[in-house]
Amino acid sequence: MRHNSHRTDTKGGIYMLKKMVIFITGIILFLPITAMSIERGEQIKIFEEKIREMLKSGTLPIIDVEYHHGGKIGIERLIKKMDENGVALTWLGQNEKNGSEESLRLNALYPSRFVPTTVHGDGKLWHGSNKGFLEKLAKDVRSGKYFVMGEFEARHYPSSTNTRDVHMPVDSEAMQVVFQLSGETGMPFLIHHEAEDELLPEMERMLAKYPKAKVIWCHVGRNRNPATWKKFRKVETVRELITKYPNLYFDFLASKPGHKYPGTGYVEGVMYDVSSSSASLDSEWKKVIEEFPDRFVLGSDINTGRFDNYDRVMDTYRTIILQGVRKDVAEKIAYKNAWKLMSGEAWRD
Repeated sequence: MRHNSHRTDTKGGIYMLKKMVIFITGIILFLPITAMSIERGEQIKIFEEKIREMLKSGTLPIIDVEYHHGGKIGIERLIKKMDENGVALTWLGQNEKNGSEESLRLNALYPSRFVPTTVHGDGKLWHGSNKGFLEKLAKDVRSGKYFVMGEFEARHYPSSTNTRDVHMPVDSEAMQVVFQLSGETGMPFLIHHEAEDELLPEMERMLAKYPKAKVIWCHVGRNRNPATWKKFRKVETVRELITKYPNLYFDFLASKPGHKYPGTGYVEGVMYDVSSSSASLDSEWKKVIEEFPDRFVLGSDINTGRFDNYDRVMDTYRTIILQGVRKDVAEKIAYKNAWKLMSGEAWRD
């Protein structure tokens, strides 16, 4: 009898424990996002400490807002490259196969290096406007676990590391979801959109429709087709867009100065003044950057196929862009603007 009573008590204890676990889990699931503010605050402190550590060492820290992590490059190898190039933090965007959660996993392992970033929109699910993909993206963005969103492709030309020749209109239903989520949560996102004259209205309609969305248009300073990019290759057009849309930001093209877009023979880096022996920031581009110092950030645009370019890209940013503008402007471009976009607060000197 004593033995049976013990078994009964044990079963009862297990039953009560299960009920308690279910009850606690239910509370956690229904906690508002604001209840996670302490955890988010602690993470921001960790990021801040990393940046201040670099500043104390005399290094101008960089926040890389555009890294494509497909999982094929060892994470320790990436961290080594970050250290060698003075990159404090990386917005670690994932492909559809990895999913957003991979960014959370790597942030948990390396909380002082990687900013939780949602999945990129650059695969079949995104370009197919897959309902499940969009619903999962919305859930991730609203979860309070992520600081930024990934890069979403609109018009995309083929490049040296992919064959995508696609066009997801900027005012498409799927893009409406992204813009809406950004405006609702304040989380920034990146967009890849080849700046053909006929496609500029797509972008402008969305910037006007979602004024609270924080939009980083990737690879400014580029012109990939002189026949169809007549407006955007002019720095004055960039000035007009920045003036007209306060929710618009840019990261710079990562191409080497003088690089010719494959198959065209056309030099795509219009923001550079290139001579036979050196390259510098074009004087008119410098004026616009210094006139609007809060609107530019740095993105490596590095993926598995371009990983060997990491050093060169960061060297271009440091020696041509950051050294080509005033010190206070360089600080904003390198890390202060990205900091404000990801944390919602201005950097405190």
